[in-house]
Amino acid sequence: MKYYTLQRFVKLNLYFFGMYGLLTAAWFGITGRFSEEGPGAINEILLNAAIFSLLFTIALLLWYRRTEVRIPVKSISPKALDQKLEAIGYERIPTKDKGTVQVYKPRPPKAPALAGRLFVQKSANFYHLQGPVSKLKSLGV
Repeated sequence: MKYYTLQRFVKLNLYFFGMYGLLTAAWFGITGRFSEEGPGAINEILLNAAIFSLLFTIALLLWYRRTEVRIPVKSISPKALDQKLEAIGYERIPTKDKGTVQVYKPRPPKAPALAGRLFVQKSANFYHLQGPVSKLKSLGV
């Protein structure tokens, strides 16, 4: 939860780098570009994949930027909070330990998978919700 945005950045960046590189390499293989200029094609794939993955990852992180919302404990019960989170498209991930942080994952089509997880931590007076701004605004609590 502490470094969730950084973890998302690294995972998305590696995913997009790998997929762009594989798809472009397959296309270059089909069109015969490797036989003409092998090392130049590999350098082009790596450079373009790095630029594409960086730009696309930054765009997704800006689109689904994250924030924290505090909801008073007295204003809503835990069961009602769970129902509201299910209504906006998040389902709770069951955990073995009874930690202080509850994790919710997005459930398409209501919540896009790229929006990321939602974290709920209960303190003495507040529920601290950390998640995408657009989804937390639509929570309406």
